[in-house]
Amino acid sequence: LLVAGFILHGSVNALADDSRLRILRIIHEKGELRSQEIMTLLDLSQSAASRHLKQLSATGFLVERRCTGAKCYDLNPQRIEDTLKAISLFLLGST
Repeated sequence: LLVAGFILHGSVNALADDSRLRILRIIHEKGELRSQEIMTLLDLSQSAASRHLKQLSATGFLVERRCTGAKCYDLNPQRIEDTLKAISLFLLGST
């Protein structure tokens, strides 16, 4: 679905998983985290964490960067705001 130039379907799918929502929440609470820290804090396997982090990064909810031999992740607040506005526009016809 394209809403005001924003592709909604991929964004909603990325948020339709408890583990991905937990990842977003823990990064919101603690700030930028390494993938290993996310795995430990949320008791996720390496493969599960990698899969979820990849989807959240690909959809723009997380910003990924290299830090001291690891990948670090932080929230992209603009993407979250844009997604919420697009959902509002789609469902309520307003922003």
